[in-house]
Amino acid sequence: MKIVVVGAGAMGSLFGGTLASVADICLYDVNQIHVDAINRNGLLMSRGNEENYVKVRATAVPEEIGEADAVIFFTKYSFMEQAVKDSLQCIGPKTVAVTLQNGLGCTDIMKKYLGIEQIYYGLTAYTSDMKGPGHIELTTNENVGTYFWALNNSVSPEAKKLEAVMKEAGFHVEITRDVDERIWKKLMVNCSENTLCGILRMRVGQLVHTPESYEILKQVVGEVCSVARAKGIEISNEAGLAYVMEISRAVESHLPSMALDIQKERKTEIACLNEAVIAEGRKLGVTTPILEMTAYMVRAIEKNYGTFAF
Repeated sequence: MKIVVVGAGAMGSLFGGTLASVADICLYDVNQIHVDAINRNGLLMSRGNEENYVKVRATAVPEEIGEADAVIFFTKYSFMEQAVKDSLQCIGPKTVAVTLQNGLGCTDIMKKYLGIEQIYYGLTAYTSDMKGPGHIELTTNENVGTYFWALNNSVSPEAKKLEAVMKEAGFHVEITRDVDERIWKKLMVNCSENTLCGILRMRVGQLVHTPESYEILKQVVGEVCSVARAKGIEISNEAGLAYVMEISRAVESHLPSMALDIQKERKTEIACLNEAVIAEGRKLGVTTPILEMTAYMVRAIEKNYGTFAF
């Protein structure tokens, strides 16, 4: 099966590198230095003291790829529209297009360019950190999962084949109708951990083991749960917090992508995370003051890149 992974950052490289043992993989990324390192040395996938170089093709030129059986998107939300446009020449009439990105809104972009029957959406709880050009570090310590579903509620044979290939590579993966509930559960993780780790400059383990930051996390999770319930997804604050803590225990060494974005003074994904949940809450009459505060803080940080007092 020919699979193109669009966005070869920490997560795209994790999936592409893992799938390379069982499929014809091409990593597409606009970072030429990263692409060159992968093509020259292989993709270095490390975990602790273990190092594994994976031979996988990478390119920054979409015209070099050709039509694929499946395209998996892992780009940042702010780059998604351009990523879909770049990928159109890789997408044929039966190509499966899957977004496993954080947050809300990616399928709305995909619908502008692709047939609804081709679009699949979902999430993954696997984690990985970028260490440098051609190098990622795997940070998931337990058996977490990847889940996706068809936007038109009709699963194609090509999608089932992708699921089988991912399982063969060692992923715990499932095509499942309850993906919306799972996405909102992941929003509980991303809106709390990603944002607070970025603001407070902490790893996940530090965030959840520091009493004061843990209290803020609990309030953020509670507000996301309130919006989810207003949308018809029944999950209590207690169950939401238990899920966040279950994921946290598996990735305590992880530095979330928003923390890395802030560290490197890049645009964050606050728009498709906290701000997107705030917007959903307003539509449904649910107030989210702590989410709003965290979103304001991230926007204030972004607007002062390069000019901080210390």
